[in-house]
Amino acid sequence: MKPTFSPRSTPAPRTNRDIFTRDLAGELIDMNDPEFEKIKAVILETTTLTSELNSAHHSPERAREIFSQIIGQEVDSSTWIIPPFYVDYGKNIKVGKNFFMNQCCTFMDRGGITIGDDVFIAPKCNLTTINHDFDPL
Repeated sequence: MKPTFSPRSTPAPRTNRDIFTRDLAGELIDMNDPEFEKIKAVILETTTLTSELNSAHHSPERAREIFSQIIGQEVDSSTWIIPPFYVDYGKNIKVGKNFFMNQCCTFMDRGGITIGDDVFIAPKCNLTTINHDFDPL
């Protein structure tokens, strides 16, 4: 697995692709990259939304609305989310119809997570698609 994040590694050669494309492709992303602030901004926005989702009881419709904001796309009305839900990024998650996620799940999605139709996810499930430099020092 290729590392996608490192605060100390030599940055990958610059390309014309933006940081989001490079990150999703699994390229090494250095925290000192001038564009890393864009990723941090998404993470901070996502943290605000997950805090809202997890801090109070919501109707299934409202939980679906907040989850849609987290992932950046409207989810089907058959989607059912039981908070709390933890996510680092959010914008690289895609879910199909009739998706059910039980409580206390964690998604680390900077590498992308795609969930098809008719999928149920058990409590405390972790889906992780990001890695860290194997030799950060």
